[in-house]
Amino acid sequence: MPYHINTGLRKGTYPTLQICDATTGSVRVAWEYPQEPADLTEEEQELFQLRREEAVHDLFRRLFLLTTEQYLKGELDELPRLGAWRRQRAG
Repeated sequence: MPYHINTGLRKGTYPTLQICDATTGSVRVAWEYPQEPADLTEEEQELFQLRREEAVHDLFRRLFLLTTEQYLKGELDELPRLGAWRRQRAG
């Protein structure tokens, strides 16, 4: 299944990502980095930093699930080999 991948920066600082099915146009993954509210206390800033870390982990989890779905449906030509690109570049 081919995808269209749209990326950008909201307000010039906050990355966004949208992955759409090229055939149907349906959005498969939509993600944006959390924007920090103004005037946070020190404790709120620490909690917000944890929220940002969770957002990045959530993105990778969703990308993993999307790839797994493609693999299970037989849409990938072959299973990607872990570290194969490193061996090719080093050799």
